[in-house]
Amino acid sequence: MKSWRHDPPRMLDGGVWFYAVILVIPCLLCGGASRVTAQDGAPAAGEAGLGHWMTGAPAPTARTEVAVAALDGLIYVVGGFEQSSSWRSLQSSASTKVEVYDPVTNRWSSRPDLPMGLHHAGAAVLDGALYVVGGFTVSDDTLWNPSDRVFRFNPADETWTERAPLPTARGGLAVTTLQGKLYAVSGYDGQRNPAAVEVYHPARDQWTAAAPLPTPRDHLAAVAINETLYAIGGRVRLNYLENLSTVEAYDAASNQWIPKADMPTPRSGIAAGVVNGWAYVFGGESGEGTFHQNERYNARLNRWQTMAPMPTARHGLGAAAVAGHIYVLSGGPQPGGSYSRLNEIFIPPSPPRSMRSGRTPAAHIGSIMALLATFHEAGALPPGSSREADRLIHALIQSQSLFLNNRDPVVRDMFVSALSDKFGAKKAATLSQAFAVTGWTSETLEALVDHTTPRAMGEEPRLENLLREYNVTAADWAYVEQVFAKARGELLKQGKHVHAVFATQRASMPGARQNLR
Repeated sequence: MKSWRHDPPRMLDGGVWFYAVILVIPCLLCGGASRVTAQDGAPAAGEAGLGHWMTGAPAPTARTEVAVAALDGLIYVVGGFEQSSSWRSLQSSASTKVEVYDPVTNRWSSRPDLPMGLHHAGAAVLDGALYVVGGFTVSDDTLWNPSDRVFRFNPADETWTERAPLPTARGGLAVTTLQGKLYAVSGYDGQRNPAAVEVYHPARDQWTAAAPLPTPRDHLAAVAINETLYAIGGRVRLNYLENLSTVEAYDAASNQWIPKADMPTPRSGIAAGVVNGWAYVFGGESGEGTFHQNERYNARLNRWQTMAPMPTARHGLGAAAVAGHIYVLSGGPQPGGSYSRLNEIFIPPSPPRSMRSGRTPAAHIGSIMALLATFHEAGALPPGSSREADRLIHALIQSQSLFLNNRDPVVRDMFVSALSDKFGAKKAATLSQAFAVTGWTSETLEALVDHTTPRAMGEEPRLENLLREYNVTAADWAYVEQVFAKARGELLKQGKHVHAVFATQRASMPGARQNLR
C-alpha cells in the first residue's frame, strides 16, 4: 500500500483515528465514492434498478391531453383541456395556455398563448424552436374537430408563427424528430385512423409522405432512438376499450416499418421519453381506469422491462427528458374528463459503470481527515461507533465525489454560485480551481453549507436527485450542515476560527504538500 511521509496529526486522538483510519482511508482507497449503496431515503438495492420518483412544483393550471416538449433545458406544457365552469362552455375547455417549467429552479412561468385552443396535439423541438402539430379544436357540437394547423414558437423573441399545414388533419397523433425533420404519425381524422406518416422539412417549410404506419391508431407515443423512430401503443378510433400493445419501428434509410416486441401492457393516452437509449412509456387509460405503469424498451435488445410505477396513475399526460431525468406532467387521474397539476419526476437507474481503478488522491483523503479533526477540536464530532458517525463520513465522501466528478450544469452552477455568494467572484474562481486538486476545504464546505441551509432541498429537486444518485439524502446533507454549523460556533466560543483550525490540521494530513502548492 502506498504510504505518505508527514508529521503525526496534532489533534487526532483514538476517537478521531477510528474515523480516519478505520472508515475514511479504506473506503477511499477501495475506489472512492460509490453510487450503489442504499442509504435511508434512497432506493434499496433491490429497487435501485427500477429507478425512483420525486415530486416537483405543480403546474399552475390543471390540464389533461397536453402537448409537452423540452427546449433549452425548459419544459413546455402546451394546450390540452382545462376544466371549464360548465360542460356547455366547450370553447373555453380547449386551452391556449403555454406554461414552462424550469427543472433547475423548480419554478413555473408563462409564455405567450397558442394562437388557438388545441387539445390532443403533438409537440416536438427542431432547430431551437418548439413545434405544435395538429390536434383537435372544439365547436358548438363537438370536441373532436381535427386540425391541420402547425405552429412554431421561437423562444428568442417569444413569438408564434404558422407554418405549412399538415396534409392530413388529425388529432391524437404522435410527433417526434428524426434526422432533422418532424414526423407526424397516424392519429384520428374524425372518422378513422389514417395510416399517414408525414414528414416536415423545416428549410423548405414543406411536408412529404413517408411509408404508412402498418397499424393505424391514435393516442399513441412516438420516440426516436439513434436513427430509428418507434411508434408505441395507442388505441383504435378513440376507443380506449381497444387498446394496443403494438410497437413498430421506422427505418428512414429504407422507408420501411418493422414490427418489434409488444409493450407488456396494452394502453393508450400515454407519454414517453428517452434516457440512455431506453424508451420509457408512462400511464394511459382503459375502460377499467387509468394506468400507473412505467415500462421501458431497449431498442438494441428488442426487450421490455417493468420499472418503478408512477406515483399517480393518469392518462393524457406529457413527458420530457432533461439531463437524464423524465418529467411526467399533467394528465387525468380518472378516465375521460379529469385534470391535474401533477409534476412527477422519474429518475432512471444509472447505466452500469466499470469499477474505478487506481487510488483516490492523497489530498482528497487528507482533506476529509482534516475536516474530521476540525470537528473533533470543536467538540462537534459524533461518537466513533455511532450511526451518526457513519452518516457523516459517508456524506462527506460521497458529496465530495459528486462535486469533483459530476459535470451536470446544476452541480457546476450551484458550486460556483455558493462560492461566489460567500467569497466573491475572484476568490470563488481560485477556490473552484483548487477544489479539483484539494477536495474539500473548510471554505468550500462552508460556502455550500451556507448556500443550502436557508433553502429547503425540495426547492432544488434536480440537486436532491443528483445527491441521491451518489447515495446522499437530503437528511444526510442536513446533518453535514448541522455538524459544520456546530463546529464553527463552538470554535468561535473558544476564540478560534474554523478556517485557521482546518489549515493547521490540514498541514499534517496526507497530501498536505500537494494541498499547499
